Amino acid sequence: MACICTTVTAQRQADAVIPFQQDIQQIVINPANGHVIVKEKDAITSEDPETKTADWTISKADIVKIGAVESAVKVLDALSSGASLAAAMQSSDAVEIIQDSPYLRCVIENRDVIINSLNGKVVFNSGNCEYRIMESRFLPEADEFLLLVTDGKIISYVLWDLQKGSAAWKTELGEAESMMSMFKSMFKNDASVDKTHVAGNAIYASLKGALYRLDRTDGKIVWQAKERINSFYPTQSGENLVIIKNSGGMLSTKQALNIWRTADGSPVWKSDISTKYILYLEDWSDRLLIACADGFNFYSYADGKKLWKKAPKGDNLKQVIPIDGNYLYIADKEMNLVNDAGVNIWKKPIEISDNGEDAVYFLGKTENNRVLYLTATYGNMVDCASGKKIWKKNIEFDKDRPLLYVQDEATKAFLVYNNKRVYKLDPNASDKPEPAVKLKEIKDDKTLSGIELFGWGVSLTGQSEVIGMNLDGATRYHNVYKEPGVAGRKLLGAAAVGLKISGGVSQAQVTFYSVNEKGERVEEASANMFGQNARAAGAAGGEIGDFIAARAKRFNALKQNRDFAFILNKGDNGAELVKVKKEDGKEVDKIGLDNNKPVYEVDPVNGAIYYVYKNELRIFR
Repeated sequence: MACICTTVTAQRQADAVIPFQQDIQQIVINPANGHVIVKEKDAITSEDPETKTADWTISKADIVKIGAVESAVKVLDALSSGASLAAAMQSSDAVEIIQDSPYLRCVIENRDVIINSLNGKVVFNSGNCEYRIMESRFLPEADEFLLLVTDGKIISYVLWDLQKGSAAWKTELGEAESMMSMFKSMFKNDASVDKTHVAGNAIYASLKGALYRLDRTDGKIVWQAKERINSFYPTQSGENLVIIKNSGGMLSTKQALNIWRTADGSPVWKSDISTKYILYLEDWSDRLLIACADGFNFYSYADGKKLWKKAPKGDNLKQVIPIDGNYLYIADKEMNLVNDAGVNIWKKPIEISDNGEDAVYFLGKTENNRVLYLTATYGNMVDCASGKKIWKKNIEFDKDRPLLYVQDEATKAFLVYNNKRVYKLDPNASDKPEPAVKLKEIKDDKTLSGIELFGWGVSLTGQSEVIGMNLDGATRYHNVYKEPGVAGRKLLGAAAVGLKISGGVSQAQVTFYSVNEKGERVEEASANMFGQNARAAGAAGGEIGDFIAARAKRFNALKQNRDFAFILNKGDNGAELVKVKKEDGKEVDKIGLDNNKPVYEVDPVNGAIYYVYKNELRIFR
């Protein structure tokens, strides 16, 4: 019989309360140092929660004083005359942390402001410029920003040197009125991927299908693509770009691929390869593996011709995974394994689901030379060498209910939850496993979204309950809560959420690997703080190096949601945030809230809760 628990801990007072002059509108945790960025109506402050002192404060008056009023008003008037331009601007004054950087961006009194979060230095203020920011991209390689800006008449790229605090150059792209027709979907879902790549003296930037090569020294456009593209990927040699384009109209799933020379943007192949949507690419320097919806093959760099005589094919190809120099792939409801010559290793494909649209939650190699698959309908293990299923019959899942999994690092076994059952999938076992646990009392099975493994069994977390189950089937604890809100779900089981790979795959999901001479795969270097170029920048020292070191040190201590669940609950005295320890189900914290949509943040590193009550920042450690 499950033990239903609701409240075991009385609400407690905050460990610290920091008052501000005005009601707090927003708080953001700085990922570099754990300090809290506090946004009031007329000021932004970085607060050190340990010392309860402000690192820095910037007021609206400071921003207005720094900027030239005439410039800001002039640009604002120009923007007001163009409705489409005004709609494309960041109008909210909310503070956002620019991804993988120590910088914050916000709009204050119609001025775009970029702030160094570590010291409060304003590194950009559009009040000093006769333009506003439409888009900002941080370039960690040299501590610069590539800004897309407009003065209301012209749209330009600006390279902003953060060390000097000034523009290195400004390059006009075109008249705002005509370009906005191309950019009309700029802040909506769009098939193209905006990205930037820096290589030596070249900056490659794609913007809503337009691709530019800019000279990093003076900003001159070396070349501009004559065709609209979806995305691009730099090759290992640096001499070429792999280009993906749409073909066949706006609603078509067909795409085209070619290799372009970085020197002048000209195509290497005489004609594009026309295919369905592309999902996987491998650059081998002299050849390119291209996997699309209806099959995959190697293509020669020299002329674009296929290298495999018989290419693996299938309807609705959804996933390709390299395994020991071979390729495991899913096509519709089946999977198969081929070698690096495109020849089938298994005698026949293996059916892994009832429907080609089923979600694929896990597919990969495990211990004992086996492949494990977990889909919305089936689960099983397959011997890599023979292609035979380990169990004659699949484990059957309910596709209308959550499937959650976690791996035991010690035994390499997978614990899988679905439809009130927990299975233990051991890669060394030969018999089909029966459910290790059968749950009876669950308030809302469909909201379960987190699973964690402990020495005694597993914990399950949903929007309204936290459950601990021993692997012998006994209930360890079962906490049930009332009317939880979405806000409490911030930190739930990201590792257990399945990736649905079905239907049309977004171009953003393309996986691109470079394969070196040793056959080692290196995923495309992204422009993040831990990419290859960023590490080089960090080694050089300076503010970016300090940021990288600070963030790495901080997140090395990451505990996150492994230990606790945070649930919004309707208690006896109103709304409350409950912190539950997953190991034993005990409520270790309970914080009274003044409404059902509270302003709060949970620090994933140390578990501290920061809650806003009017003009107070309340800290619960």
